[in-house]
Amino acid sequence: MGYNLRRASTLALNDFTAEMADASLRPVTYGMLALIDERPGISAAELCRRLGMKSANMAPLLAELEERGLVERNDHAQDRRVQVLALTKAAKAAMPAWRLKVRNHEDRFLQRLTKKDRATLLRLLQLIWSEDGD
Repeated sequence: MGYNLRRASTLALNDFTAEMADASLRPVTYGMLALIDERPGISAAELCRRLGMKSANMAPLLAELEERGLVERNDHAQDRRVQVLALTKAAKAAMPAWRLKVRNHEDRFLQRLTKKDRATLLRLLQLIWSEDGD
């Protein structure tokens, strides 16, 4: 099983990297941007929790996205100790094209699977990595 998961993961990563080369986005950074886009004002701690990442790993990635002008941090309205995240105007404008590229990548990667098989694969993968059906 491990061999097959690794082979599929390598193929997916290579194809994603090629598809998103012009945007210089990796799966992890795209995932962060997509989640921030879906949940403007999300805290860094919540972003970590939802992506299953440790704060120490998230911090340099957030700094990178901020330096690239894709993410901005703001103080939480009620709790100044908490910073909330939002996409910049540039990232918001680019997101529809990035989502299309990711959809193209996924369609190409899963082209041998029927719609039903795709749904089953996604459900089974989520069952493996989710803790309590998150």
